[in-house]
Amino acid sequence: MKKKWHLKEVDSLTIEKLNSDLNITSLFSRLLINRGILSQKDAKDFFLPTLEKLPNPNLMYGIKKSVDRIIQAVNKNEKIVVYGDFDCDGITSTAILYSFLYSIGANVKAYNPDRLEEGYGINFESIEKLASQGYKLFITTDCGISENQVIEDSKKFKVDFIITDHHTAPENLPDAYSIINPKLEYCKYPFKEICAAGVVFNLIVSLRSSLRDDGFFKNRIEPNLARYLDLVSIGTVADSMPIIGVNRIFVFNGLKEIKNTLRKGLKHLISKKKDKFSVRDISFDIAPKINAAGRVGKASNAVSLLTSDDDNEVEHLAGILQSNNQIRQQIQEKVFNEAEKIAEIKLQKNSDKSSLVLFSQDWHPGVLGIIASRIVKKYGLPCAILSSKDSIAKGSLRTANELNLYTVLEQCSNTLIQFGGHSAAAGVTIYEDKIQEFEDRFESIISNYDFDAGEPLEIDSIVKFSEINMSLISDIEKMEPFGKGNPYPIFISKNVKIESKKVLKDKHLEMYLSQDNCKIRAIWFNFNKSNIDIENIDVVFTLQRDTFRGNNNINLNIIDIEYS
Repeated sequence: MKKKWHLKEVDSLTIEKLNSDLNITSLFSRLLINRGILSQKDAKDFFLPTLEKLPNPNLMYGIKKSVDRIIQAVNKNEKIVVYGDFDCDGITSTAILYSFLYSIGANVKAYNPDRLEEGYGINFESIEKLASQGYKLFITTDCGISENQVIEDSKKFKVDFIITDHHTAPENLPDAYSIINPKLEYCKYPFKEICAAGVVFNLIVSLRSSLRDDGFFKNRIEPNLARYLDLVSIGTVADSMPIIGVNRIFVFNGLKEIKNTLRKGLKHLISKKKDKFSVRDISFDIAPKINAAGRVGKASNAVSLLTSDDDNEVEHLAGILQSNNQIRQQIQEKVFNEAEKIAEIKLQKNSDKSSLVLFSQDWHPGVLGIIASRIVKKYGLPCAILSSKDSIAKGSLRTANELNLYTVLEQCSNTLIQFGGHSAAAGVTIYEDKIQEFEDRFESIISNYDFDAGEPLEIDSIVKFSEINMSLISDIEKMEPFGKGNPYPIFISKNVKIESKKVLKDKHLEMYLSQDNCKIRAIWFNFNKSNIDIENIDVVFTLQRDTFRGNNNINLNIIDIEYS
């Protein structure tokens, strides 16, 4: 699907002021302004995201009550369960809280449900079993905010629930002992878009502070909470949180922790030892392996890997996760090809469709979210991917526009058993015989929204090849870490000539481009067509430092082209 190009407009006076204030180039100013950096203070916060700038965790509603209950459990040696979701955010938040509680001597167990056997959220049978073993305090991570019935039914076991979650809160909340969720309407924590790992990190910061005030660490080693930021950053990136504000602080400092991590299991997950880690390393190397455990294996294996200090156990578990990831990749490609065929049939029947709802009884539930994202990327339409077992279907939804999926699902609630999630990503449970009704309702609602189906390609600035140099690359690198909310800068150059082209490894198109006697190498990844006429083009791209085999050159990574 061809994307629309949109060149961001920036006021020239604003550029001049930032140039003067920061003594930087106009191009660098433009990049910063496009990310909301308009003053020296903004720039200081952006370039120096220190831990001291994190908000007071006690601003988060429910955290003080939760801390008091946890301290009570620790002092009385009550049996505690950290009950987490099975995705990467759920796994990392479970590992953070379990590790911290274990380090202070709590009687604690980590528990992550089996995706296939127990499903998403809190499983009543699991609570019943754990309660029968004497567990009294259940602390959820990345789940629980919509589990009204399970928590009500579990009261007969005389257990307490502390819910830590970050998903959109329903109007009627569970009757838990306490709830920590920045999205609660009355929560005063100033930054709402943190993941479950971020919520849990705030909890352990508050917990450590209270324990310190109580004199708990007089004869004990006080945990260094910075050591937990490796997992916080992984959870943040894996859950597609915006890398701004609090999350930028988490990820900026967490990437440093990944480099120096003391976690034996995390070291095993990292493919290559590096001097510097990036969001891309998390997205394409670390997170998929952790996620794979919950998708096609057991999430508990990933938690154990991230918390174990036993060399043999770590090696064994790392091998399992590697195998899980390979299986996940195979399943993913099979399901995507099948989903793509169904999508094409639906669009052939109705080319004006505003959404896609794709269903098969045979699809593995562990890859539905990935497939939904890939379908959205290809067709630019909000998408639901569903699979079923015993006449009950579960699915993942994604969108690539301003549409709020949670709001849409609220309007479809009469067709659903259960739903939850974020504005851009959500999950549903539905009776199989209700899928067609849901599809019709979903399409009807979305078709009435006033938005472009596909997001425009947002371009930061026009540049000439003569402006592309190592100084510009260095400026760009200062803006890391990149991600949602702080995207990698995208440029456009106009009236560019293709000097030569060839396909590499039957997969990528390599070109040499020129403009006004300046020549530069360009790569169009996953584009293997060489039938581009050698004439003037407009090219949209990102810039990358090429250090392969000791080089220090600049490459253009092509995103799109258009004939001039």
